Amino acid sequence: AVVSTQSTGVTQARAILTPHTSSEIAAQLLECVATGLGAAILYQCGYLDRRSEEVTFVQCMREVTTKECVFYNRGRSLPILTLPQGHTSEGTISHLAESFIAGLQGEFNSTVSTVLRTASKLDPSRTGEGCRACQLPCAEGTMCHGCSIVFEGADDLPFL
Repeated sequence: AVVSTQSTGVTQARAILTPHTSSEIAAQLLECVATGLGAAILYQCGYLDRRSEEVTFVQCMREVTTKECVFYNRGRSLPILTLPQGHTSEGTISHLAESFIAGLQGEFNSTVSTVLRTASKLDPSRTGEGCRACQLPCAEGTMCHGCSIVFEGADDLPFL
């Protein structure tokens, strides 16, 4: 849902729909755990992410696997568009998580749904304000592990 303000020409989004399928989300969950961003799991596996007061992120493809998307497109004779992805070399944790999930899903059909169901059982309650940059749960007034790496030495930035 995008709202355009006629007088200023500014477009404000109230909700952003993300294109991630359940297969992609399951791989992202494993990547978060492996890289020390376990607090992000609470927001990555849910249907809605309301950390921001201005905009809500909706994972509208959360219940659909990548394989199901391909079969739907083929059945409807729809063109399959491949968007360029960021460079992911074979040795990265991201690539390893994707390969691991894809391999397990090929052997055991319920792998992706099991990973998502297990992650969704985590308790989303949190204390304090959370990370100053991304709002993930962490000690009040500090930054989470991932943001502290990204913003290392940037404590004097006004928005942090």
